[in-house]
Amino acid sequence: MTFFNAYNFNNNIYYTKSYNFYDDGIDTFFRLYVTIDNKGMEVDKMNNSKKAKIRQSKIRDMLLKQDVVTLQEFCESLQASTATIRNDLTFLEKEGVLKRVIGGAISCEGTPRNTGYHTRINLYKEEKESIAKYVVKKYVKKGMRIALDAGSTNHYIALEIVRQEIPCTIITYSFNISSLCANINFIDLYCVGGKLDREHNAFHDEIANVSMKKLESDVYFLSPNGIDVKAKISSSALEESDMKRIMIENAKDIYIVADHSKFNKRAEYPLLEFSKVTAIISDVKLEKKEVDKYKLICNIAQSK
Repeated sequence: MTFFNAYNFNNNIYYTKSYNFYDDGIDTFFRLYVTIDNKGMEVDKMNNSKKAKIRQSKIRDMLLKQDVVTLQEFCESLQASTATIRNDLTFLEKEGVLKRVIGGAISCEGTPRNTGYHTRINLYKEEKESIAKYVVKKYVKKGMRIALDAGSTNHYIALEIVRQEIPCTIITYSFNISSLCANINFIDLYCVGGKLDREHNAFHDEIANVSMKKLESDVYFLSPNGIDVKAKISSSALEESDMKRIMIENAKDIYIVADHSKFNKRAEYPLLEFSKVTAIISDVKLEKKEVDKYKLICNIAQSK
């Protein structure tokens, strides 16, 4: 570390230091200059500049629209380097605005947005797999009629049912779950049709809704976009919300399957009250204080 010239601003003495860092994303070394105040604290002038604030505001807007955004998408949309975007993401993560994940970031503010299936399926994958194993072991029985919506956690539940070779009936509007179960002889598959939403790999138009109204289930595993004590259980897509309400109406028991990132978030369309929920199943990363809070209003369990 090297210190450069000291200077006076508003009767405070500041120093400039530099250090090298390596950005593995573009295989390059950089030298970063940081301002130090007279107490030895760093003053992040870069992230407080007008240009950076504009860029960070756009990052927040992108996350509110899409919920999950990759590093490449940030760079292309904002015409900024990988190093610059990573610095912005680090700064905004410290502010509690977002959470950095492998290859990008996920929003920690505002309402959850509709995110494409291929992005969701790989987000919090280990947690979703853990929830699926717990749910199938504890709640899925031979001969059951099981309703699965197009949530990514339900993909892993369907996969676990196939792996454990449990004879049952699966009711869904998910193209991916239907494809997974189509050639499995021990599963009776009901997939409602209609127009395919390719972004979310699901059928959920009026044609699909009419068909779903005729299909009752023993258990519905509901994968929501938001869970909040005041806003209840909610979804971020209008047409899919209509489909989920039909599945709620037709189910004997309703289990909410949601990783820890879904808690304390409100999506646009409410689905049901906690009083109608048989239990909520989440992963071990959900903090104890949150578990205790939701235990006051419904049953809640965590996968191991």
